[in-house]
Parts: sequence; C-alpha cells; structure tokens
Amino acid sequence: MNFRFLNSIVLLLLSGAVLLMTSCDKDEPFVLTQEDIIVKVPEGGFTAKVNQLLRITPEYPANEAIDFLWLLNEEVIATTPNLEYMFEIGGDYKLNLTVTHDQQSFSYEYAVKVIFEEVEDAPEGATAYITKVLDFLPAVGQFTNKLPAYKDGDTQETMNAKVLEAIGNNNKGMISLEGFGGYVVVGFDHTIKNVEGKRDFRVLANAFYAAANPDPNAPIGGSCEPGVIMVAYDANKDGIPNDNEWYEIAGSSHIDPSQELWYQRAKDAGCNVNLYRNYEITYHRPQKEPSSRDEWSTYISWEDNQGNKGYKVKNQYHAQSYFPQWFTTDKLTLKGTCLPQNGIDESGKGNYFVLYKFLYGYADNETNAADDSAIDISWAINNMGQNVELPGVDFIKIYTGVNQENGWLGECSTEITGVEDLHILGVDIDTRK
Repeated sequence: MNFRFLNSIVLLLLSGAVLLMTSCDKDEPFVLTQEDIIVKVPEGGFTAKVNQLLRITPEYPANEAIDFLWLLNEEVIATTPNLEYMFEIGGDYKLNLTVTHDQQSFSYEYAVKVIFEEVEDAPEGATAYITKVLDFLPAVGQFTNKLPAYKDGDTQETMNAKVLEAIGNNNKGMISLEGFGGYVVVGFDHTIKNVEGKRDFRVLANAFYAAANPDPNAPIGGSCEPGVIMVAYDANKDGIPNDNEWYEIAGSSHIDPSQELWYQRAKDAGCNVNLYRNYEITYHRPQKEPSSRDEWSTYISWEDNQGNKGYKVKNQYHAQSYFPQWFTTDKLTLKGTCLPQNGIDESGKGNYFVLYKFLYGYADNETNAADDSAIDISWAINNMGQNVELPGVDFIKIYTGVNQENGWLGECSTEITGVEDLHILGVDIDTRK
C-alpha cells in the first residue's frame, strides 16, 4: 500500500470533518439565556434622588437582536437597553425588565428607593409660623363666607390675604374649612426640617373635650373635627407646591379605622366607619337662598362617587350664603381621603352630639397642648400608600376629612388657628412608636 497516498486521504477526511464542524458552529442560532443579561445591582438595591436621573446599563450580547422592555408600576418607561429615568415622587419602587429574543423571554425585578436631598436647620431669624397663604377654598357650610368674612368684590387673592391675616404670623385668628374637602394651603419662610424620631410641626385648632357626655365610660371625644394633612417639600425649588410634590400624613385611621376607640360605638350608631381613598364630592350652588324655614333642609344638594347624595342644610344661626361666593362656577368638586364618621348622638334625643377623637395624625382632632396634636413628617405616604422619608416640608395643605351632619351642630368642619414649627420653638416631642 502506498502510505503517502493513505496519509493524504486521512488528512483530507480530517480536514473535511473540521470544515463541517466549523460550518455547523457558524450556522447554529443564538439562544438567549437568563445569564446573558447582567445588571450590577448595588447592595440593598438601587437608590435614586427625586428629580435626578437614575441610570442602569445592562451587560448583554450586543451583536444579537434582543428587545428590552422596562416597566414601572406596570407602565412602560423605556424600550432601550439602557434605562434613564427621573422619579418625581419619593418612595419604594419595583422596577421590572423583560428581555426577549425570538421566542425566548426572561424577566428581572429590581428594588429602587427614591429619596430626597437633606436640608439644613432653619436659618437664623426664621419664624416658626405661617408666612404665606397660597390657596383657600372652604366647602359648603355655616361658616363659609364668615370665617373669614367675604365682601362683594373679593377675589381669591383677597380671600387668601384675609386668611393670612387671621392665622399667619401667630395672629391666633380662626378660619373654617367647612364640609368635606374644604381646604387651605399655607407656606413658611423656611423648610420645616424632618428630625428623626421627633414630631416636627403642630396644626393649631379649636378641638375640645365633651364636658358632660351622658355615657361616662365613653372614650375621649367632644368637638373633634379632623382635617387631613398633606405636606410638600419643594424638591425643584420653584417656590410653589407642584402636584407631584404632595404627600398625605397617614393618621391612625389611614392605618386601620377599626383601631379607633369609638369605632364599634359609631358603627352601632349607624355611622359610616369606612375609610375612602380617592373620595370625591360635588356641591351644587343653590339657585336662590331659602325664603322660609321649610326650605332649609333642601338648601344645597350634593353627591359623591360612592353613590350617596343628600343636602347640606341651613340653620337659624347663620343667614349668609353657605356656598363660597368668590368661587365662580355652579359646581364645587372636592377630592381626598374621607375618614370614618366620628359624630354620635349620645343623648338619643338629638341634643348632645359627641365627635370622638381619632388616635393621632389629624388637624383639629386634639387639644393644642396635647402631644397628639403634633405631627411627624415621617408619617407622610405617597399615592401608593408607601412611607416616604421627606427631608422637610415647605408647604402644608389641610382639608376637612369627614362628610357628616351632626344635628343642630351642623356639618363636621375643620377649623384652623395656625401652624407652628416645633423645632424653632424648642418643643421636643417624641414620635409615636
């Protein structure tokens, strides 16, 4: 046998095999795996600051046609491999990434904590009290157009000025927000700092305890007309509270209405003890003022987004219009969190109503000297119900939180006499545990 010829054949066969193997490797399609996408996550998850870009740059096979889909709260925020996103609202988020190649798809989830810049202590010379009123709109009620008094020709600006004159700069006057949703928005000459473990500010009001409750074993109550408190930190430093900067203080019924000491008592009395988030009520301007007592009970009609409707009644003690006269349209729609009804006729005869105290976290709910009239900014939550660690607040909004009529007392209405920065005043109150 010619060994040289045999060696040539062997070499030729081996070369063919190598070429065949090389050809097969080159034609083999790419198959995506979970491990092909690498995102370097910091320990504890990603951290971003409000109004600053968060950048995430995955590592992946760049030469392959891979589709990327970034989701935040089930909404698409990017379809590019690299993510650049600016969060406007603080809180804890779940960020989802889905990658797809051909029929192969994988999903990944990342935690993102959105925080704020820290703030300094109040500058020297700062006042502890309200220095500006940005907006004021009471709902329908017996003190509307009286606290403060409306005069023909008054505009929103003049009414704001009257509110500032009443409750600003520690003047110790009083305004009334009247029925559910009526509100005031105030500001300060500095940022009220959020001090860890402490209450930070107090909303001053006129809540008081019942002097002669027919039931001596009842929990604390009297005239407690809770207002929901919202706070805003001026993160973009534009000097105004933007819609996306508002956070709600989560008081006791935000956490669990059934923990209120009067909850079962109110339920047994027929009160609506549910908490409604995203509650909405519309009041209708009356076509005319009542000409006789018979028309008082059907004075101003209203309906809400829970299928309820009724009337806000007029009484003999207040003859002026109960609809805000500087508000120009015929429908007044107000929104917010509606708290459980806390007013009970303890006499059973309609002559002694007790409005019971919520545990904590609301305006006009506790006497001004009590610790639980003070608020910890750390109780703030975002629109997803998550706690948000604001560094401080520049603006405060207060609105009446209960929709209820209480016999001859009339509507539940939050009254305000001021707001004070506890840190400037040197008042040290620990937060609730």
